[in-house]
Amino acid sequence: MKTTLALLAALLLAPLAALHAAPSQDSRIIVASEAGAKLDSDVTKGGGTDDTALIQGILDRAQKLGSLKLVVDGAILVKGLKVHSNTTIECLNRGCGFYLADNSNRPIIANATPQPEGRADRNLSFLGGTYNGNATHQQKKLHPDYGLSTAVALHGVEQVLFRDVSITNSRAHGLYLTNWRRVVLENIYINVDQVPTQLSRDGIHLMGPGEFMSIRNVQGRTWDDMIALNIDDFLGDWDSEGRFGRDAGAIKSFGSAAGIGPVSDVDIDGVQADDCAQVIRILSRASRLDRVSIRNVKGTYRDFGVWITPYLREGGNIGRLEFENIDLRPAGQRAYDYVPAFLFWIAGKMEHLTLKNISSHAPIDDRPLVWIQPDAKIDRLRIDGLNVYDPRKEIGHTPLIRADGRIALLQVRDVVVQRPQATAPAGSLIGTSMDRSALKAFMDARAGIVTPPGKGRRGWPEGVGYLTLTPQIQRLQITDVVAEGLEHVLDHQGGTIEALDLRDLSIPAPTKAVHQGSETKITKTQGASVK
Repeated sequence: MKTTLALLAALLLAPLAALHAAPSQDSRIIVASEAGAKLDSDVTKGGGTDDTALIQGILDRAQKLGSLKLVVDGAILVKGLKVHSNTTIECLNRGCGFYLADNSNRPIIANATPQPEGRADRNLSFLGGTYNGNATHQQKKLHPDYGLSTAVALHGVEQVLFRDVSITNSRAHGLYLTNWRRVVLENIYINVDQVPTQLSRDGIHLMGPGEFMSIRNVQGRTWDDMIALNIDDFLGDWDSEGRFGRDAGAIKSFGSAAGIGPVSDVDIDGVQADDCAQVIRILSRASRLDRVSIRNVKGTYRDFGVWITPYLREGGNIGRLEFENIDLRPAGQRAYDYVPAFLFWIAGKMEHLTLKNISSHAPIDDRPLVWIQPDAKIDRLRIDGLNVYDPRKEIGHTPLIRADGRIALLQVRDVVVQRPQATAPAGSLIGTSMDRSALKAFMDARAGIVTPPGKGRRGWPEGVGYLTLTPQIQRLQITDVVAEGLEHVLDHQGGTIEALDLRDLSIPAPTKAVHQGSETKITKTQGASVK
């Protein structure tokens, strides 16, 4: 009996003994303060002790230990760090993190083995904290491996996670990734309030090759693109024999480790822009971009909402690209003036582009909502759900949708245009035109890189041809339109429409369904239904 009672007592007291036992020591988990970090910096103001050597020494242990977790429990001043495979950096909150020391001129964080091909660095996680690039105290100096000074630069990585991270005041891009696979970015705050120049001040800048990217809840302000999916950018160009590849002349800007190549399976959901100069850029010159979905983009911007372009070449290689629930509102003084402002700019070759549930609420000017450029070659463009509320009294004649390119099928459906205070009908829902003044101004502003035919492979030798290229739409379907304050639903002033299908238009008497210029052609019209 006594033996039984003693055994029961031992079992009952065992949990209490465990609570008071010495904690298990795991050499793979290191707390910065316990390892000797001074933590006397500030993630917004900098200063303090340079702890680069100490922190780098800790991070280098990952190679021997197999995996490592660094817990950052304060603010650390560094001159740039490298992370190895199987490393986690966790900051207790956004008051903890890293501040880049003056004149470091390199990323705060880079992977240990940056490379344009192959992915040697894997399983990297960044949880919480602030990464401050100290932009105004970095020189406009190009690092040989990383090019322009960025906050975080990862080239050749797989299985990467950023969660609850703030990236602020990077000299160039905030987060710069090329040659990646399986990346998740969640709850990212980006702030650029130091503007030493307007050059390449992107928030998240992605180049190829890459596959499987998920981005959720990005907030903040940038002076260039909030998110740039520039899969080959200027680092990719054609040689004298017409072959496309990495361009040695551009490596100095992008860095010797930067990659280019095809990108697929990208999902972006939740972007909140706070007075950004530009919000989303999609740039494909020759590399393939496919299966990309971008949803729930809101906030305020100054110049460009979404820019889809091969940028200064006859290019573009886009499969399926979809935008849904876009409500970006222009506000503030413009940051750039080399091209007119717009919500969507669409150029280059693509197969299937969908714009769904696009809003324009209380615009401040007459910028086009969708501007299809003369160099656009699109198999199918579907605009499904366009909602415009414009309370201005004086409204210009710019079409809401300007179609100046070549499109096999353009579908525009479920449109509501409200202009309750307009003094007179103005503009159109869709317009074609031969007005190339904006394109000419853009080319003039880029005279140093725009070249006429026969002057060499760099630049934009094909550009001059677009000044006279006529719009061509094989089939245009316009359906379910309720509109007031427009002069025309379709104002056809340039090129050819092979087949026009108009259905279910609810428009007042002053608005004409179709207005056609004398030099244009509509081969076939069917299904007109005007209420």
